[in-house]
Amino acid sequence: MTKNNKAWNDLFEKFNIIGTIETNGFFEITADQIKESGREPRLMTKFDSSENLPSIFAENGLAILPIKRGSYIIGKFQNYQSVELNNDLDVETKYLPDYISTIDYSNITSELVSLNSAYISGMIEDIVGEKVIPTIQGRMGTGEFSYQISLKDNNKFDINVQSSQMEIDGSYEGISKFVIFEAKNHYMKDFIIRQLYYPYKAWKKITSKDIIPIMLIKHDNIFNFFIYDFLDENNYNSIKLKKIKRYILDEIYNPIEVSDIQNIMNQVEFVKEDRNIPFPQANSFYRVLDLINELNNQELSASDIANIYEFDVRQANYYLSAVQYLGLVIKDKNYKLSELGKQIMKMNHKNKNLAIIGIILSHKPFYCALEQYLTAFEFDYSEIANVIYNSRDEINSTGTAERRTSTVVAWVKWIIELTTVFD
Repeated sequence: MTKNNKAWNDLFEKFNIIGTIETNGFFEITADQIKESGREPRLMTKFDSSENLPSIFAENGLAILPIKRGSYIIGKFQNYQSVELNNDLDVETKYLPDYISTIDYSNITSELVSLNSAYISGMIEDIVGEKVIPTIQGRMGTGEFSYQISLKDNNKFDINVQSSQMEIDGSYEGISKFVIFEAKNHYMKDFIIRQLYYPYKAWKKITSKDIIPIMLIKHDNIFNFFIYDFLDENNYNSIKLKKIKRYILDEIYNPIEVSDIQNIMNQVEFVKEDRNIPFPQANSFYRVLDLINELNNQELSASDIANIYEFDVRQANYYLSAVQYLGLVIKDKNYKLSELGKQIMKMNHKNKNLAIIGIILSHKPFYCALEQYLTAFEFDYSEIANVIYNSRDEINSTGTAERRTSTVVAWVKWIIELTTVFD
């Protein structure tokens, strides 16, 4: 159990939080009350994705929002907006000016540098449609405003905000438009709407310009811009995706074709499974790639990884085992890229992904799963489990092998989704 999980469990019991929510519809908790758990409020209330929620929140359909300095409200709020990376969309190339020598386009791990690169290369102006310059950034107060948020049962709940704190990753202003950014340098399946809504709501009172809220997710060297609007400025859940724009920096984007994958399959040589490295239990290959990118920049411990992705050390170890399984990462004092990992990270976008696909398919369970899909456009889970069972000495039950099929199918789906041929 993580420290956050344990602390929140103690607070829920101490203050009868679930009982109060069932009776009153919400529970207001102060920073001082949170500190009684022995943890700092900033560590206990930052859940950028629903995946980061403590178990007691997730199990009871709860979310938390700041309403004023030192005070938060807990309720059954619809707090998150899903995002989906779409490889069917075109990717446009943008370039940094020749005189920029301090940004390595192939190794950007800072969200601020991602935003700076997007601005310098002209991505942001291309999206906005007019010249813009950077203006507001960092932590600041929200001022006072009210809004409605949807509950899990789709009823509405009124929230009053009194000078809470918010943070803007970046903003850019033009003659007629003001753009607010939330930026992430790793894959997320959803994000907390508050990160865009609170700045939108606060600045709506200050400027008459068209406010454009944008979520930037930089993943696998692709800049994915999710461009939103709030159809009703007083409704938290009126967020609507208007369009998605995708860019790559300083290289031409070449999509992977089915023929590329088939060529790899024709040439692949199976490796002997190493029982010293666990069979993968990491179902998001997007996150596996993000982890490789993080380790391309610096050596990290399991705790470092857990902090970056805001999940527990056990999950961090699952993903670290996955990149070790692929031979891309080794453990010294901390975790770092292997020589093979370093070589692959120097490749362009397409060749890097093809190299990683080749490594995945050199493990027989993954090859067999992809072969199934290319033949029948579906997966035979029992057959995949059988291949896992026969190739891994330490997996001594069919039940365990069946559980591992979820990772195999997830990784193979990532391979399939890299090409736009499949529907």
